[in-house]
Amino acid sequence: MSEVTAGAATVAGTGEPHDVCVIGSGPAGAFVAHELVAAGARVVLVEAGEAVTPGALTHLPPSAFKHRGTWQERQAPYYPDGITDEVRYQTPAINVDRIRVLGGRSVHWNAVCLRFSSDDFREKSVGGIEEDWPISYDDLAPYYAYVERTIGVCGTREGLAVLPDGEFSGPPPPLRCAEQIASVACRQAGLRLIPTRKAMQVGRGGLRMPCHYCGRCMLGCDVGAIFTTPNTLLPRALATGRLTLRTNALVRRLLVGTDGLVRAASVVDRKTKGDEEVRARLFVVSCGSIESARLLLNSACTRHPNGLANSSDLVGRHLTGHAVGTLYGYLSQLAGSRERLGARGALDHSYIPRSAVDAGGKYVGGFGAQVQYADLDFPHHASRVRGFGPAFKAEVKRLQPALLQMGGFAKVIAQAANRVTVEASRPDRYGIPSPAVQFAFGDNDRALFADMMDRLSAIYDKAGAEMFFRDDRLGGLASHEVGTCRMGADPRTSVLDPFCRAHDVANLFVVDGSPFVTLPEKNPTLTIMALAVRTARYIADAHKRRDL
Repeated sequence: MSEVTAGAATVAGTGEPHDVCVIGSGPAGAFVAHELVAAGARVVLVEAGEAVTPGALTHLPPSAFKHRGTWQERQAPYYPDGITDEVRYQTPAINVDRIRVLGGRSVHWNAVCLRFSSDDFREKSVGGIEEDWPISYDDLAPYYAYVERTIGVCGTREGLAVLPDGEFSGPPPPLRCAEQIASVACRQAGLRLIPTRKAMQVGRGGLRMPCHYCGRCMLGCDVGAIFTTPNTLLPRALATGRLTLRTNALVRRLLVGTDGLVRAASVVDRKTKGDEEVRARLFVVSCGSIESARLLLNSACTRHPNGLANSSDLVGRHLTGHAVGTLYGYLSQLAGSRERLGARGALDHSYIPRSAVDAGGKYVGGFGAQVQYADLDFPHHASRVRGFGPAFKAEVKRLQPALLQMGGFAKVIAQAANRVTVEASRPDRYGIPSPAVQFAFGDNDRALFADMMDRLSAIYDKAGAEMFFRDDRLGGLASHEVGTCRMGADPRTSVLDPFCRAHDVANLFVVDGSPFVTLPEKNPTLTIMALAVRTARYIADAHKRRDL
């Protein structure tokens, strides 16, 4: 499937509103558009960013950059308008990823796709905290399977209740030397290491070009081995002739008519600075948990003075994500190796799933870990090697092929006080009130994080790491932020119904991470996509029944 690489299609000049306006072209919004045009709907997909061809900065070495190839330098095309500096944080320890590009975060993600387990939808019933989702694993399982087949997820069947198997398109990349050593050490430490599950093409004969193991997945895959919405979903949707794509169109607010329904999106063109209205019969917001809440709060009006769909005062609340800790070790077995190819590959080829842990009542929840997603060309250990001159350089070079890196992702309890608000006194460059994030970790989060770091550190002890260091600062949210518009059956305690439809506004849906009631230790994107497909199918079926 050819990749979408250039600007916006023009709107048909009929003056008639579209059937559906989808705001945001990331994994959720693109799937909604993909499903609805397949069902015969006329959809306009509004995206604040523009198309960026991946790979322009991917393969340059760190030395080619002024600041040695920092994340900000390599990712700059995806973050225009100073968007990374707009959020005001109450807690400096956290960060959230707000991106502005066609395809959203699918253009530079690590593509790890993990199903939630049955118990992950039942946190209150299982652990006595938070709330249960209004839907079950069985409700979402068919949509998990459909998404996995559509985007091409590699993996192996492991039979783990805590991490259900998926519909895998083929085998994952083989474990590398460090990961094989880590697998043995995991067993000795009471953990288990399994092959990764990623939306990545391994070998020929699949949906996309195969991975060539450059190790730059999160910088933008230049060959398209990693699933993105511009290389898979959007070309298919555009081919139907029923999708209108609007890029560089930033939505200021949603406008409500006298009938109480959303009648239009007020849009500013980022290039011309001109304003217009995009009309539709139904609106689907898919901007990400921070931006979706921001849009609804900025859409306050006479009928909705506290923000659109916010009679419950829950829009923006229950923000959560993951507490993240990073560990680095250099394995004596691999130090001085002359064969660098053993360390090459995609990013992580393996995953350490949640294990049954008796926490002694100290905490509830669990953690998982991804292995080797750091840049394998970067000398992470160099600042810790003593000396200078030729001896220093020789020691850095000797340890370089021996890296074993892990990132632990721990559950964080969703709390109402952790929230997104907007501040009219801090408008962005387009005059739109900017978001502010109030967030604090709780006792459960701190206890779980500390235990995670200790248990992952034990793997390095068992593996005989020659050099080991870790980042013990409690922080997050790992680009995995969710919540802010939680779903539920009761309009008093939730923003959306179980199909992601706003309780207060009959023609408004929100799909992305916002509807999540809770978040386990697993990456959220597969569940985001499955929920989006479920919502799109509900919209199509309800339209046929004339229920919308």
